[in-house]
Amino acid sequence: MSEAPASGPLVDVIGFAYEAGSFDARLMRSGTAALVWNSARSLARAGHRVSVVTPAHGQRKYLLERYDARDTGYVDEYDLPLALEPGVWPPFPDAAAPRLTTRAFHVRREGVDLYFLSNDFLNSYPDSFYPDPADEGRFPEFLKPLAFQLDGIRFVRAFFADRQAVIHAHEPLHHYLVPAAFADDPRKRVVSAVATNHPVNTGVYRPQVQAALELLGVGLDLDRYTDPPEEEGVLEAAMRTRLAATRLDHPQRDGHISFFSLVGDHADGIDFLCEGQRDFYTGFEDTPFTPRYRRLTVARVTADNAHKTFVGGCGVSDSWLARDEQAVDRHRVLSELGLDPALPVFYHAARYAVHHKGQLEMVRAIENVLRDGGRASFLLRCATTGGIDPYFQEVADTYPDRVHLAWDMADEDTLFAHASVADYCVFPSKYELDTFLIAQGEAMAFGAVPIATAQCGTRHFGHSHDIREPAATGFAVDRSFQEDDPLLTQALTDRIRQAIALFTDEPDAYARLSRNARRTARRLTWDRSAALRSARFRALWSPAPAPPPADPPGRPEAPLSVRASISERGGSWSLSYASAEAVHVTAFLPGHGPEAGPRAHPLEPAVGGFTGTYPGAPPSEGPALLVTLPGGRYRWEVVAPAGVPAAGVLSRSK
Repeated sequence: MSEAPASGPLVDVIGFAYEAGSFDARLMRSGTAALVWNSARSLARAGHRVSVVTPAHGQRKYLLERYDARDTGYVDEYDLPLALEPGVWPPFPDAAAPRLTTRAFHVRREGVDLYFLSNDFLNSYPDSFYPDPADEGRFPEFLKPLAFQLDGIRFVRAFFADRQAVIHAHEPLHHYLVPAAFADDPRKRVVSAVATNHPVNTGVYRPQVQAALELLGVGLDLDRYTDPPEEEGVLEAAMRTRLAATRLDHPQRDGHISFFSLVGDHADGIDFLCEGQRDFYTGFEDTPFTPRYRRLTVARVTADNAHKTFVGGCGVSDSWLARDEQAVDRHRVLSELGLDPALPVFYHAARYAVHHKGQLEMVRAIENVLRDGGRASFLLRCATTGGIDPYFQEVADTYPDRVHLAWDMADEDTLFAHASVADYCVFPSKYELDTFLIAQGEAMAFGAVPIATAQCGTRHFGHSHDIREPAATGFAVDRSFQEDDPLLTQALTDRIRQAIALFTDEPDAYARLSRNARRTARRLTWDRSAALRSARFRALWSPAPAPPPADPPGRPEAPLSVRASISERGGSWSLSYASAEAVHVTAFLPGHGPEAGPRAHPLEPAVGGFTGTYPGAPPSEGPALLVTLPGGRYRWEVVAPAGVPAAGVLSRSK
């Protein structure tokens, strides 16, 4: 872990964010708001001039009453350009451009000047802040994020016209117009901060992008961002079937271009929260998405602009680190929850996201451990405003003296009390959607030993090391890109049992991991992050060195050590696959009928490999195989059809 750089000249920073108000629970709806606010206030604390531009989200009255917000006098009227996709917006083929009147309200807090923009579109969705996906094609207010980009750009151009500043824009999906809008302004540099791993090929409708850029007076050739036609074949069909449930891929739509391509080409810097997130989101190596990503335009654009990427970091909040765990009475807290303070406590706290957070596999593993007599307590928080999960509640009700399950949105005092009495924290997140995972860092900061996924985005927490290594902090389970993953369930079951034994039988080994966890998490501070960003922001005003030549997207894969064959007998055929490395193999076989997609068939473990038997004759085209390798790495293999030689793939025999 690199140290924070030395201080230097101060920088003028203008934050640009769809959410920024995490200093007040009423003004935030997602973790992105906390990242934006903590980044801004830490930069201000370092002495930089910091402003943030964000929507009012219909909270103007509250801002006036609670924070004495000041009307800046800014007024902007314009017609929001609409170029709606006909197949998505059939009721609005020739919709008139809405006339918007935008005003700005100012609040100063902790050295940060916040400017809340307000108009009819920006005040829509006052409860959720974010448009309901079901509203696409029905209500023009669904375009609120687009309206914010245009409003924010116009506000910065008018209100901060003479300031030499870095525009620190958060979440590329909500600012993909911003870098191009300021590309020709010598007084501005734009840094795109990637907080959420949205599918990198998420498309934005090209005619709408063109209309928005024309309003801004930006001429841009969008042909560069068109993806090649999708290829057809066994592998492509299998990937379409498999990737639909991985949160990695976005279905290709005609007339769309990747939002991240626009950002990559025109931003002056691309800011990631940690090294692992940067590595993952700019390569997608060893995932079910890898071959498809390498064929996309965004892969080429990202490779061309790799020199712009850097790690600005993230951190555990100052207020959390300042808390006193000695003030928490472990015996009282656990007893009031109905749990035995003498047993090791396993803690999980996250929003209820049963697949993203690996919660289904986690609860199944807990049930396995408790059913077999495991002696441990589980303190689980799955915050939701919707209904509870019947299966989760059934497990909690079956073991009331071992499992405390809460569904409510807890305040920080409650979360701290629960995290500080935890001996272990369990975070088996999937799909590489967690890009820092502050909740894991918060628990580790007070000594909880992690049991967590070995995903790139959280490797800074050190739990992927073998527990006997000096720097180890905890236990890892392999990455998962599957909704209902028996491999993850079994791995969690094994790790929890291992953790109970370590806590009970090897207290010194547990204590070492706990010390390491505490020390590792406490290094990840917002002050350190501010120093890293400050150094990069200052460098943007120096003459830019010539970028190095881009590497081609991806790199050649070494062939696996594979022996495989197809055999036909008595009206059926068998597929055998042998590899010393494979953990799991899924074959994608042709579906029935011309419109049917491939069907996934997990191969059964066999001596030395995997096998499957199917009725009828083997397909004329060999199936595609998705091979799961140790560590949650994935690899596609294509079976060669009969009579076609291919190294390391299948042959056919009678």
